[in-house]
Amino acid sequence: MVSSLVQEANGEPPSGPSTTNTSPGAISSMAHDHTESILTVKNLTVDFVSIDGRVRILNNVSLSAKKGEVIGLVGESGSGKTTLGLAILGLLDSPPAQITSGSIIFEGEDVLGLSSDKLVDIRGTGINMVFQEPLDSLNPVYTVERQIGEAIKVQRKRGSPPAAEKGEGDSKQVMTELLKNLCIDKPDEVLEQYPHELSGGMRQRVAISMSIIEKPRLMISDEPTTGLDAYVQNRILGMFSAQRKTGATLLYITHDLTVASQICDRMYIMYAGRVMEAGETPDVLQHSLHPYTNTLVASVPEGFEDAPPLHVQLGEPPDLRDLPTGCKFNPRCPFAKDICRKEEPPLEEVAATRYTACWRVDKTSGQFI
Repeated sequence: MVSSLVQEANGEPPSGPSTTNTSPGAISSMAHDHTESILTVKNLTVDFVSIDGRVRILNNVSLSAKKGEVIGLVGESGSGKTTLGLAILGLLDSPPAQITSGSIIFEGEDVLGLSSDKLVDIRGTGINMVFQEPLDSLNPVYTVERQIGEAIKVQRKRGSPPAAEKGEGDSKQVMTELLKNLCIDKPDEVLEQYPHELSGGMRQRVAISMSIIEKPRLMISDEPTTGLDAYVQNRILGMFSAQRKTGATLLYITHDLTVASQICDRMYIMYAGRVMEAGETPDVLQHSLHPYTNTLVASVPEGFEDAPPLHVQLGEPPDLRDLPTGCKFNPRCPFAKDICRKEEPPLEEVAATRYTACWRVDKTSGQFI
């Protein structure tokens, strides 16, 4: 998969999508009908406002997720992935965050218009989030047992008992089994400890266990396996995949294309607060259209002794306080032309379920030109 794209990233144009049956459309068509999707984000724009000025963090971002899907948000650090996840859960601090336009529809309701009490009812068993930094979700003055136990109580109170219909007296057994499945040795001892007594990887697994045990209908996972070894990572990805069998939807935030390729049904590639490309995972990885996506794919190591040199994209992501005109990727793009430096391309459907924001992609044929 990767080797076929290394040459493209080094100077040859990306290939077109696997299908030639195109259906051009506007960005709004990315957000499926509300009756089909558990989550629909449409034209979401978020600014951070301070005494130094206004910075646009997300710009007209749209995505959708159906029940039981695993959706990947992929991009470099600073692309807006975490901000989008926090916005969906209604956790952006205001100030400085200011949602200037757009909507976030969860199960038919616009999250942005809900009261604080209603948001509290949705969080947990409705929408839950595994934060990139586990200390953000763990209370330093409570033991692990008390915190996981609270998650069990919340889930039971809302009418969705944990696996195996465990009673109150079996809560500790539920916790112990879950921590064992997350590859934590001596779970009984861990349950008696406080977050600061655990390693970063163990804290992350405790946070994951709290989210899994509540069985949310939509789980947002922000780099949940970063820093964990490959075996533990695979076990966690397996548990996430098992969640979808119950109808749960997963929004998986990561910079790791290898992990995303294992678990995601569809991907949204983000750069500088914008969606640059979207589509089904095999299409995005094997037939990437946007030069930025192509670069991400080409930068994945192949792992073989005789593999070609690893391609590294020149330059750095732009400063959101001083974005270039036109396409925000144009200073780093080897295929940029005059229009790319003058006008920002809209995100458009160029083939069935394929979207890209690039002037070099023909909207009729869906081919890179």
